[in-house]
Amino acid sequence: MYDALTATKMLNAFVPISRFNKGEAGKIIEEVKRDGIKVIVKNNAPECVIITVEDYDRLVLESKRVVNPPQTLEEEKARKEFIAKIRKNVAPPLPPTRDRKEVMDEIGTIDVDKDAVWELRRASMI
Repeated sequence: MYDALTATKMLNAFVPISRFNKGEAGKIIEEVKRDGIKVIVKNNAPECVIITVEDYDRLVLESKRVVNPPQTLEEEKARKEFIAKIRKNVAPPLPPTRDRKEVMDEIGTIDVDKDAVWELRRASMI
């Protein structure tokens, strides 16, 4: 779902590198502490991300968290039996019945507005 407040916050997260060149690093750091993440943009492309020390520590802890903790032999056996039961009742996907050439012959060629594609790419980098 589209949320205008979230979209505005996301747009405000982008900071042109020229602000650093103008000596606004202190202001940007205060904005990070107040508003959260900032994405530094150079030539309309993201270069790096600035986050608070607390957010960094949280990311480090999450990256070290064990996703699948060790299981007992009984739990592991039950898990394998459950997976085997599911696999027994699920058919593998069927191979394609037509090759790519047949599909392309049916669809035909598609005209692409190259200017529109480039404009979409440019807008997605802002």
